[in-house]
Amino acid sequence: YPTCHLVVTHLCNVACIFCEHLTSNEPPLIECIISMKTKWEKYFLNIPDIFLCAIVLDPRLKLDGLGELLTLYYDSLDSITDACPSSFMIISSVRHSLTEIYTEYNEKYDSQVATQTQHTTSSIITSRLTKAQNLIRDRTKRPRGSSSFNLELENYLTTTFDFSATEDEDTFDILRWWAQKKQVYLILSLMAKEILACPVSTVAVEQAFSMRENTLDERRSTIRPENLEAQCLLNDWSRAASRTQDQDETNDDEDTDGTSGTITGGCTSECD
Repeated sequence: YPTCHLVVTHLCNVACIFCEHLTSNEPPLIECIISMKTKWEKYFLNIPDIFLCAIVLDPRLKLDGLGELLTLYYDSLDSITDACPSSFMIISSVRHSLTEIYTEYNEKYDSQVATQTQHTTSSIITSRLTKAQNLIRDRTKRPRGSSSFNLELENYLTTTFDFSATEDEDTFDILRWWAQKKQVYLILSLMAKEILACPVSTVAVEQAFSMRENTLDERRSTIRPENLEAQCLLNDWSRAASRTQDQDETNDDEDTDGTSGTITGGCTSECD
């Protein structure tokens, strides 16, 4: 499940915790938090653009929500550092970056999207219009790639969407929402799908290698590569369904290996 659009929210939570404990009457804790200042500024004083663009593609927040989060974030860090960037400048930069990215996607996928849309709608429209009406429609329809090339992006940023009051962060499926809006935002949905798929860190990649090591060992060294891949994928998907990917797999594998060893020992005894 995507996590790229959740980064700024978690950064705000951490900054608020910093601010809260800096005003406490616990000198050791204050000293500890101040010592984190250099490390924190190194990575998150200037939030990477990919996380900022991803949160704008969250229909619950968009640019306005990002502005509020940035204000909260840098106000909370104000007691820690005096080098906080301007929220207004960040919003302007993010808007410019999204426009540039959308332009590239529009140039790359416009012909494919137009062809798909034409196939799905041309037969219905043609059956309902006369030849004369079709001629007028073909001559007067606005070509794509005109001055309104970023119409989808502007429409998305200015439209207010309704969400259920019970739909919180854990139940809202942002990828499903964009899939449902695919017919409205043809180019923007492709752009959102790829941006939201960006991993927050390389932990998941390293975890995949650890999973492979736990599956392939000295006693299971002849498994075919495709079977190893299938076993790792099935294991990961089953954990993803219950959101338990962070749990250690060593115990499970040790139990399995122990069982295998017992069976092997029994077979050896019987053979002897």
